[in-house]
Amino acid sequence: MPTTEQNPSVVLTDLSFAWPDGTTAVDRVTAAFGSGRTGLTGANGAGKTTLLRLIAGELAPTSGAVAIRGTVGRLPQHLTLETGATVSDLVGIRERLDALRAIESGDTDPDHFDVLGDAWDVEARARSALDRIGLSHLGLDRTVGALSGGETVLTALAGILVHGDDVVLLDEPTNNLDRPARHLLYDAIDAWRGALIVVSHDATLLDLMDHTAELRSGSLAVFGGNLTAYRRHLDREQAAADQAVRTAEQNAKKEERQRVEAQTKLARRRRYARTDFENKRRPKTIMQQRSAKLRSRRAGFAPRRTGRSTPHAASFGRRPHDCGTIHASASTCPTRRHLRGGGSPNCATATTARQSSPGGSASHSPAETESERRASSNG
Repeated sequence: MPTTEQNPSVVLTDLSFAWPDGTTAVDRVTAAFGSGRTGLTGANGAGKTTLLRLIAGELAPTSGAVAIRGTVGRLPQHLTLETGATVSDLVGIRERLDALRAIESGDTDPDHFDVLGDAWDVEARARSALDRIGLSHLGLDRTVGALSGGETVLTALAGILVHGDDVVLLDEPTNNLDRPARHLLYDAIDAWRGALIVVSHDATLLDLMDHTAELRSGSLAVFGGNLTAYRRHLDREQAAADQAVRTAEQNAKKEERQRVEAQTKLARRRRYARTDFENKRRPKTIMQQRSAKLRSRRAGFAPRRTGRSTPHAASFGRRPHDCGTIHASASTCPTRRHLRGGGSPNCATATTARQSSPGGSASHSPAETESERRASSNG
């Protein structure tokens, strides 16, 4: 995760830098580099070397500020081009070494003492630094043109160790190094104690760092971990971003479905409202007939026209049949057709007619009529 140093060695505040042609290399960068080792990554041309030069004070920022706690030592990227320089030049002790040798030869010029100061052990410390980095075989007067690329870089790194700067800047230190020289450099970096900022594309070297900073599009992001941890962090962020996109797409589809469903329901309600409005304008009789047909359709049968119901038929909830006989009740019908429903109401009509005839013969009770019928049968 991103880190914020409590005791930073380098602080960049709203730092910007643009080249004379207007090209922006660093754009309003605010970041802090701690007292540990930081790997500075980024694409080619992102401005990594420019940022190191701004920290070293070799370039003046267009705006913003750089604050450094202590001294700064920088290992340039193109050391091998200075073929006439000596090992003492790379180590950074050439003037003091010359003053020491002049004094040892008997030259008492006060300028030599001023240059040397208290560094009477300058040569011994240079030899010790070269020994530590695996270059004990090199003489201090040997030229860069006689050194390999790896020996040149390691010699310059030994000079930084000699000076003991508080902040050290390395720009692509593993370029032009063979495998043995790289491993010597890895060992030196792994044992480094102090503020170190390394620009490199070497994954092995960057995995030795305590922090990782990426310069992208003029902006700087600092992460608390080495390159491998930083890449995992980016992968998790990318996976989370992809999941967020998929979730947003699913939510958008769901909202679209809900919108379509809502519009469909609204259109259906409007259609029903128009239908109801049109129906209200039609005659009431037609609407009642349509309602009756709809109820019959729902009940599963069509309604039949019936006549006037008789008392005994109504008591059983059935329609009377034309059995040709008048009964006291439906239960006395021998055919039991009154209980099965259907038919015409003629028997009920006949019963009603006989009971209301002017001759009075039909005024007999149902019991008397049944007795007369039996007597007629016996006779």
